[in-house]
Amino acid sequence: MSCERLIATFLPGLEPEAYTITSPTTDDYNCISWALGETHRRWDPLGFLPDHWPAELARNDRLGTIEAALRLEGFESCEDGTLVDGIEKVALFADGAQFTHTARQLPSGRWTSKLGDYCDIEHDLEDLVRIRSANAEFRYGEIVAFMRRPRPENEERA
Repeated sequence: MSCERLIATFLPGLEPEAYTITSPTTDDYNCISWALGETHRRWDPLGFLPDHWPAELARNDRLGTIEAALRLEGFESCEDGTLVDGIEKVALFADGAQFTHTARQLPSGRWTSKLGDYCDIEHDLEDLVRIRSANAEFRYGEIVAFMRRPRPENEERA
């Protein structure tokens, strides 16, 4: 399935002019990896595919577990997703206490997300909150936390 068709099917209402596809479909990495700027491995707390996960953390999809993994990578909690020069932010989505998605803020202030095992897109953060899908795999829930760390020097990545 093409990424455009996937978005039209599972994120109805997300208009083509509201997002830009920035990579082809791949299962080499996931949204956590993408938020960390990694495309060479999956950060997967459930371990369904060959993956990476810190040995000292539980393997579950609880929001607190994901936050702990991000802390190990230099992130700390912050108030909101306001753009701050020199700071990289991520937004964490959840359905109750269950983690569902993470998006990374770009230097422009827009956000980037890896959509499941499909493509990456650049988008406005609210677009993934207000667009509801009938398919649970693409139902991201609500933004429940923001985290930040100093922006890497080589921030020319997508």
